[in-house]
Amino acid sequence: MSSEQLDDVLLETEQVESGNERIGFGRRLGAYMLDVLAMIVLGSIIGVLVGDQLALIFFQDQIAQYEVMSDQFSHIDFDFMGLMMGILEIMAGISITGLLLFIMEGAFGQSFGKIILKIINTNVDGTHADAGKLWLRSLLKYGSTMLSLLGGAIGVILLGWIATLWSIVIFIGFFSIPS
Repeated sequence: MSSEQLDDVLLETEQVESGNERIGFGRRLGAYMLDVLAMIVLGSIIGVLVGDQLALIFFQDQIAQYEVMSDQFSHIDFDFMGLMMGILEIMAGISITGLLLFIMEGAFGQSFGKIILKIINTNVDGTHADAGKLWLRSLLKYGSTMLSLLGGAIGVILLGWIATLWSIVIFIGFFSIPS
């Protein structure tokens, strides 16, 4: 992929469904905040319903470490392992919800927040973005979440650090998008 092609993919334009009006930073931030809210609410619900199974899949190494640490609290009446399992269950549910957002944006070009605010992803010229661009944009946006989830699942902390760096780069990139 040439530099111009990558620039074209990264120059995502979001427009209001009813017209060809370009969306500014505030509406994009609003859609993102709605997505975060959806991730927390839906992720918590998923975590409560099936989080115990998901936590065992995604955080097996961490659970083993917490079991060793819980022995330190055996002399007091504190359920350290119960607390940590509750947190891991909700984190697993939120991770699954993040995966769903990744799939939604890749397949349809819209997340929950963009659907609510009637924002659609387009090319710079206002035409609908093709599937390849939508999946690449989604990967760039949610790739850090997926990498962090993978790092937790296989127990490689370095992947979590790389994911954090990726998130910082993407966050800073949001401020370079013209309004």
